[in-house]
Amino acid sequence: MGKYKNLLVNIGLFTLNTVSTKLITFLLVPLYTYFLTTAQYGVTDMSLTVAGLITPVLTLSIGDATTRYIIDDPNDKKQYISVGFWVTLFGCLLMLLLLPLLNLPIFGGLGNYEWLYLAYFVSSAFNAYLANVARGLNQIKLITWASIASSLASASSAGLLIGLLGWKVEGYFVSLIFGGLIAVVLYLIFGGSWEYVALPSKERDWRVLKKMLLYSVPLMPNAIFWWVGTSVNRFFITSMLGIGASGLFAAASKIPNVMNMVSSTFWQAWSLSAFQEFKKTDTGKFYSNVFAVFRTFCFLAASGLMLLTPWLASLLLQKKFYDSWPIIPILILAFLFNVFAGFYGTVFTASMKTRHLMTSTAAAAVIVLTWLLIRVMGLQGAAWAMVGSNLVMYAIRVVMANQIVKINVNRPLMLANILLVSVQTCVLAWHPTAYTLVSAVLF
Repeated sequence: MGKYKNLLVNIGLFTLNTVSTKLITFLLVPLYTYFLTTAQYGVTDMSLTVAGLITPVLTLSIGDATTRYIIDDPNDKKQYISVGFWVTLFGCLLMLLLLPLLNLPIFGGLGNYEWLYLAYFVSSAFNAYLANVARGLNQIKLITWASIASSLASASSAGLLIGLLGWKVEGYFVSLIFGGLIAVVLYLIFGGSWEYVALPSKERDWRVLKKMLLYSVPLMPNAIFWWVGTSVNRFFITSMLGIGASGLFAAASKIPNVMNMVSSTFWQAWSLSAFQEFKKTDTGKFYSNVFAVFRTFCFLAASGLMLLTPWLASLLLQKKFYDSWPIIPILILAFLFNVFAGFYGTVFTASMKTRHLMTSTAAAAVIVLTWLLIRVMGLQGAAWAMVGSNLVMYAIRVVMANQIVKINVNRPLMLANILLVSVQTCVLAWHPTAYTLVSAVLF
C-alpha cells in the first residue's frame, strides 16, 4: 500500500499546485479577451505555440533525462544536473541566433516582439528545467510553492500592465517573463540547484551527456510530432483564415485546458511513481488499478466541462471571442484522447524505451487533416483534426504499451464512455434544439 500512499500524497501536493496555477490562468482569460483584439491575442498564442515546438528541440529535452537519471542513479545527481544546465543554456543561445526567423509571415507578426519573446523563452526554459530537477530530487513542496508564486506574479503584473497601463501584447510578455523569473529564483535559493552546477569537464561530462541523450533524443522528434498533431493547426489557420481567426481558436482552447487541471494534477505525481515502481513484480496491476480511477475522473471531467461550456463561454469569452464557443466541446474531446495517450506514454519513459513515444506520435501526426478540414468546416475542421490525431496516437500506444506492461481495461465500458462523450461533443458543436437538455442527459 506504500506506493499508493506516496502517489496520493504527491497528488495532493500537485493538486494544490495545479488548481491554484491553472485557476489563476483560467481567470485571466476574460482580461485577455477584453483588452486584446483577436489579432493581438493571436500573436500571444503564437508565441506559446512556437515555444512549445522549439523548446524541447533546442534543449534536447534534457530536463526529462535529468529527472529520470536522478531518480535512477541518485549518487551521480550532481553530474546529471550540471550537464542538463549547460545544455539548457546552450539551447537559449541557439534561440538567440534563430530570432530573425520570427519575421517570417507564417508567425503572424511575432517578429515585432522578438526580444520580448527571447526573454520569455529563456525564463520559461530554465523554469521548466529547474522544475524537472526538483522533481528528480523529490522537492515536491518546492515545485508547488514556486508554481503558485510564479502564477500570482504573472497574474498581478498582467492585470497592472494590460488592464491599467494598456501595454497590450508587451504587457502579456512582461508578465510571463516576470512570473518565470520568480520561479527560477525560488528554485535556485530554496532548492539549492545552483550547488550542483559545475564548469564542464570534457571527458566525464561527455560520457554522461551521451548517456542522457540516449534517453532524451527520441523525445525531441516525439515533441515535434506531438506539436504537429496538436498545434500545427495554428499556422494553417493563420495562413488560411488570418491571425484573427487564430486568436479565436486560441481563446476557445483556454476552456478545454481545464482538462489539464485533471490530468496534470495527477500527471506529475504519477510519473514519479511510474519511474519508482516500474521494475517491481506487480507493475501491471499497479498501472491497471491507477488507470481505472484516472480514466473515470477524466470522462467525468470532460463530460461535465462540455455540459458547462455554453455558460463558461458567455462568462469568459468577451466580445467577438464568444463566437468560437462551438469549437470548445470538440477540443475537450481532443484533450481527452491526448490525456489517455499520455498515460500510456509513461510506460515508455519508465521503461526508458522513449523511441516508442516518437513512433506512436509520428504515426498520429501523419494523418493530420487540418488543411482539408479547414477548407470544408472552417475553425471546427481544425478542432476535428486534433481529435483524429489524438485518437490514433492513443490507440497505437495502447497496443505498443501492452507489449511492455499489461494494463487491463474494461473495454466494453471504455468504448461506451467514449461513444457517449463523442455524441455529446457533436450535439454541442452543432447545437440543435434542446441541445443543453440532451447534453445533460448524456452527462
